[in-house]
Amino acid sequence: MHIQVKLYASLNRFSPGGLAGTPFIIDIKEESCLLELIECLGIPPEETKVAFVNGIVQEMDWKLKAGDQVGIFPPVGGGSGGDIVIDTWLYGELARYGGLACEGSFAHLEIHLSEGSTIADLLAYLRLPGDARGITFINGELSAMPGVQPDLDHPLQDGDRVAFFHTLSMWPFQYRFGVAMVDEMSETLRSSDDGGVRHSYQGDETGETG
Repeated sequence: MHIQVKLYASLNRFSPGGLAGTPFIIDIKEESCLLELIECLGIPPEETKVAFVNGIVQEMDWKLKAGDQVGIFPPVGGGSGGDIVIDTWLYGELARYGGLACEGSFAHLEIHLSEGSTIADLLAYLRLPGDARGITFINGELSAMPGVQPDLDHPLQDGDRVAFFHTLSMWPFQYRFGVAMVDEMSETLRSSDDGGVRHSYQGDETGETG
């Protein structure tokens, strides 16, 4: 049966024909499980951290069906101890960084990271450039805006919900004041000359802002 596979980060080296970062089709026997797929690809099981089947995290004994879309991620370095799960939402143009979990205008992933991981680690896991994200919320609290990213070292906790918006996602002016913020953001705005009133949005090719 045919399965569509996409490998992420360091696992790209196991993509056939040098198709790094590109989905490919593999033919495996009927009723194979995720672990058998990983072994078929030549990936050492210890190098696999999490696998999505049709956008949903599944265990290694999950039975695959013809036409399934599988995304496989490696472990993320940093921290010690156990794992944490981050409820991650990507909106607008950023949805494409969700890989197979992309639903067009958004992507929703439950991402497993090492304990002690930060927002910077989460961005690295997603392969999401920092300058591509705009407004960011951690558990409903503002943590970043375009050009203002004091949250990179913010430590994540198990169960945290993080929402990333594209730089073109506008935030109504009337909601900018009085909004709950993470400590790093509050301190940054308190120490800025304009109190965070001015922040830039990515313009189009003519240099105009939206």
